[in-house]
Amino acid sequence: MLRIILLVLSAFLITGCQDTNQKSTTELITDSYFFQKNTFNLNLYKCVIAQTNFNSTYRISSDLTDYLNLSTIKDQDTEIENCIHTFAKINELTPVKEDLLKGNLYLELSNCIAKTDEDVLYASLTSYLEYVKNNDVNLWSGISEFEDNQFIWVNIWPSQDYRETFMKTWLDSSKSGEFSLELSEIAICENPYTNLFL
Repeated sequence: MLRIILLVLSAFLITGCQDTNQKSTTELITDSYFFQKNTFNLNLYKCVIAQTNFNSTYRISSDLTDYLNLSTIKDQDTEIENCIHTFAKINELTPVKEDLLKGNLYLELSNCIAKTDEDVLYASLTSYLEYVKNNDVNLWSGISEFEDNQFIWVNIWPSQDYRETFMKTWLDSSKSGEFSLELSEIAICENPYTNLFL
């Protein structure tokens, strides 16, 4: 009796295995950093006056009125009197430059309005990101999640001098013109807020 039950079970297993011999497909991931990218929570406070009891995890601007925290752990912080609070979830574009987030940093933040959907915008950034990667530009970039076609573009530089030197070279290159044209077709960005955080 046990032998009959085992034979029946074996027959079911063999039949089931034959049905699974279908062709499998492989998805090609062209972004080499696909699995390494993080999403950061950005909390930025622009205050009218210097704050005396501000959270010690925040970086402070040189004039002691602006405060910044970029973290994969910390979420949205509370409002503080006499301060304008900006919060956004920033999708990392350049993960190999994450070391720039650890020390002093020069923040460049632009508020933008997208003319296209998110996928098209990300695809349009390819040539810019390739330029940054191929020329080993010391720059960390990220874009916030879209909210009613609005997003925040963040660039982090090691210093103001480094940014200015890069911008002079970039503006003289043909790539900057190509990228400006592409960007004007997909988004409109305000002049950036910039500040050094220690």
